Amino acid sequence: MSDRDSPGGGSDVAAAVAATIVFGPSEKTRRRLDDEYRWAGLSANDSAVLSSFLKQIEVPPDELHTFVPVGGLIAIPRGYESESMERMVEHLYPRRVDAALRFGDAWWILECKPASRMAGLGQLLSYYYWWCRDCPRCTCTRLVLVCEDCDDDECQAYAAAGVDVAVV
Repeated sequence: MSDRDSPGGGSDVAAAVAATIVFGPSEKTRRRLDDEYRWAGLSANDSAVLSSFLKQIEVPPDELHTFVPVGGLIAIPRGYESESMERMVEHLYPRRVDAALRFGDAWWILECKPASRMAGLGQLLSYYYWWCRDCPRCTCTRLVLVCEDCDDDECQAYAAAGVDVAVV
């Protein structure tokens, strides 16, 4: 079936690919705490920030997951369908949480930024929405920006949104 033949006349990329993706934490996203070089999906900088954070917390998590998919796929607008567009959508979506930690029944969602950016706030709030929608069995209790620096204005904005900032 081509994109033009799909039900509703839109792209069938979302329907075809979404079925192959497990949203939320899974065995595929689970990582060993002591093997930061195998934290799939994270850049070297993000891995270093996450490693510093994990060394600072008092109680190690029961599980660590990286590059956790949440938030479904987008539909390609009519008239823009192509193989290259489909590959781009598959590469960029679904959205992926940098790291998720499980403590008992509670989950923390972490966004790793070597330097704090307000974009991290939007990412965390979006991930929280999609996490709650796509992973209802995994109760998220804490959102954390993990970074190497964060100015006072940014810290206040994060705090006002209920997001913790961990400077490492």
